Amino acid sequence: MELAEIKQLVDEGKVEYVKIGAPDIEGVYRGKRVAAKHFLNSLEEGFGQCDVLFGWDIGEVVLPNLKFSNWERGFADIVMKPDLSTFALTPWEEHVASCVCDLWTEHGEHVAISPRYVLQSVVERARSMGYEALAAAELEFRFFRENQMSLREKDFGPNLTPLNPGFNCYAISQASADEHVLGRIARMMRDQGIEIEGYNREHGPGMYEMNIRYADAVSAGDDTMLFKTGAKEICHQLGLTVSFMAKWNDQEDGSSGHSHLSLWDRARDRNAFWDEGAQDHMSDTMRHFLAGVLDKMPEFMVFYAPVINSYKRYIEGTWAPLNTTWGMDNRTCSVRVINVNQGAIRIENRAPGADANFYLVFAATLASGLYGIEHELALPERLDGNAYDAATVARALERGHIRPLARNLTAATDLLEQSELAREYFGADFVEHYVATRRWEVSEYEKAVTNWDRKRYLELI
Repeated sequence: MELAEIKQLVDEGKVEYVKIGAPDIEGVYRGKRVAAKHFLNSLEEGFGQCDVLFGWDIGEVVLPNLKFSNWERGFADIVMKPDLSTFALTPWEEHVASCVCDLWTEHGEHVAISPRYVLQSVVERARSMGYEALAAAELEFRFFRENQMSLREKDFGPNLTPLNPGFNCYAISQASADEHVLGRIARMMRDQGIEIEGYNREHGPGMYEMNIRYADAVSAGDDTMLFKTGAKEICHQLGLTVSFMAKWNDQEDGSSGHSHLSLWDRARDRNAFWDEGAQDHMSDTMRHFLAGVLDKMPEFMVFYAPVINSYKRYIEGTWAPLNTTWGMDNRTCSVRVINVNQGAIRIENRAPGADANFYLVFAATLASGLYGIEHELALPERLDGNAYDAATVARALERGHIRPLARNLTAATDLLEQSELAREYFGADFVEHYVATRRWEVSEYEKAVTNWDRKRYLELI
């Protein structure tokens, strides 16, 4: 939004407070609310924000031995500078707007470990090669008839009450029963400037999918973060809970977060993935890009599956991919190629879960694809048929056409730590910080005693 338009909204009393913030390492939108007039008066110098945003885990426990945010530095301020192109009214709150910020140090340098900055850096590299990356997320998530108090009274499950109890995937009549919630979210998102192309019931009680319209990659990252945040805020108002957890219950399917990506020329007039005369209309650029995505998927898996729970989703016989497979309109593969026409040809990365930080999902997918273009990687043989079939996968593994993906957070983190490409594209400081946060997540889990432990061992061992 233009500054003059923002000033007019403030002068007319339509905006009294502005939510300002940025994604933390997990992709959670963190920041503060400031009075609208203070927002306008402080645009040039920005807003101070404690750097502990990058010093603690998702449970707000401070991590030891981090370089960027630590006790020795006294948890100094970083500076939030609003990106006015993201300024938008918040339709579900009166006289409130939202604005995503870029993060700077007090010495005037970019905060190198900021996920938004990481994505911006990869996008700039794509632009230097003549490409504009367009991206979108489609998210699966669950609604519960629980509020913040009842969640804690029930110890977060497993006996939570879903919004809708049935397994009614794609059933219009059953979805209509929840339209007072889903329709409100879709309309409120649209009014905020985040277009929802469609939504439907998914395969689980209270489970839905919403598809966000594509945009340039950074805007797509913003839209995904703001969608998650907005859906949670709207549900709080309704006395409900929405969860983007990858696997909330071992008796039900997990929640995916498929990401779509294509490369265009800088004017966004021509899709670089399309070649009218090529096999399947896939240009050489697309084939190299896809080869790179597949080649680097194992070492970037930790961005697609960032926490312990993420890996509960990658189980044989489910809808989650386990190997670096690709196919034409094949939903059993890790990467699905969609080539219906020149405007829509793209890749769908089906590895990420809904729990991922999509700034990093888009950054990882784009970086690996650009690597494939730069090195003119050869595209391995596509997989036809069922990518979950054991015999089919065994044959592909023997021929070396596919590789397995990490099945736990430790293995995935090890691969990222060894990745030279990650340091080249994302920066050594970011990789070091991200690896440290994942190691911490594993250590926190390893010392936890869960209900599974008690049920299995308490009586008989």
